Amino acid sequence: MSMFYSKSRSRLRAAAVLAACLLAAGLPCLAGGCVAPARAPEPKPMSRQNFQLDTLITITIYDSDDQSIFQEVFDEIARLESLLSAAAPGSDPDRLALSAGQGYVEVSDDTILLLEEGARFSRLSGGAFDCTVGPLVSLWGIKDTGGHYPTEAELAEALSQIGYEGVLVKEGNLAMLKNAGMKADFGAVAKGYIADRVKELLAARGIQSAVLDLGGNIVLIGSKPDGSPFRIGARDPAGGAADYFGVFEAADISLVSSGSYERYFVHEGKAYHHILDVRTGFPADNELMQVTILSDKSVDGDGFSTTAFLLGLEGGLRLVGGTEGVEGVFVTKDKKVYATEGIGGAFTIVSDEYEFAR
Repeated sequence: MSMFYSKSRSRLRAAAVLAACLLAAGLPCLAGGCVAPARAPEPKPMSRQNFQLDTLITITIYDSDDQSIFQEVFDEIARLESLLSAAAPGSDPDRLALSAGQGYVEVSDDTILLLEEGARFSRLSGGAFDCTVGPLVSLWGIKDTGGHYPTEAELAEALSQIGYEGVLVKEGNLAMLKNAGMKADFGAVAKGYIADRVKELLAARGIQSAVLDLGGNIVLIGSKPDGSPFRIGARDPAGGAADYFGVFEAADISLVSSGSYERYFVHEGKAYHHILDVRTGFPADNELMQVTILSDKSVDGDGFSTTAFLLGLEGGLRLVGGTEGVEGVFVTKDKKVYATEGIGGAFTIVSDEYEFAR
């Protein structure tokens, strides 16, 4: 049995209530999970929502009545978004792309860390995940334009500009993209990194009981004030935005989901989602509908959920199951559920349409 399970089982139990609480409050069930209905009356929390990072963000704090905290959180998210988003003019990824093939540029500590995280997951995946996927993301345009089905020539050109080995970093916060046309894209790790930074900010303010929902990235700070776990509903990947098929119980942990239902467009009757495989140039096409990762850091949840989805069921289970401190739940298109050993009894299926694989 993994060390994650023995050390963190209580945190997993504690986490699972959140998704249903949001449902009970009439809030949307986001990509990573929705909050399952609370089992008993809860201390009235303070909560605030804001649209940032191209998603609805919900911050719920249980052990403070200082409303000024929310503005600090949203200001920090805005700062990091303007710094790290490839779509933001003057951001570090934008400046790196403009100078690609021309030499080093000075970037922030945050960008150096994300370049290193991107390279780590690129190596772990054998290149299936690539932190320089930017040209392919721009070509498909699933996020920004509703989607573009590329020609073979367009795909060939985009793929020729991708290769994480071309990301170079040296002392003095200097980074460069080796070849012209390259684009770094932090889309698979930035939201988790920002969630971790918000958690640090709240901890510095003395917050010990809170839930951060960054649209697919849920971070649990501590447990409920009474010590009981949060309950987080896992979104039904075949259902609507407010449907969930299972419930996690956990505390003081991150839960991140990636799935083919999050962003997609339809071309000639077929749906094409946003998780792009640089080995083919197309969205990942395997047996998976959803991967949920539980980890101490949300940036790990982000990276592992995307990487595991790209690797498919067998490769994803092998990677996650073999990584200390990381656990996962995988859902296939035939509605079978696979969980790594450390999940134990912290995840329960509540829908008759799904079952654990035997």
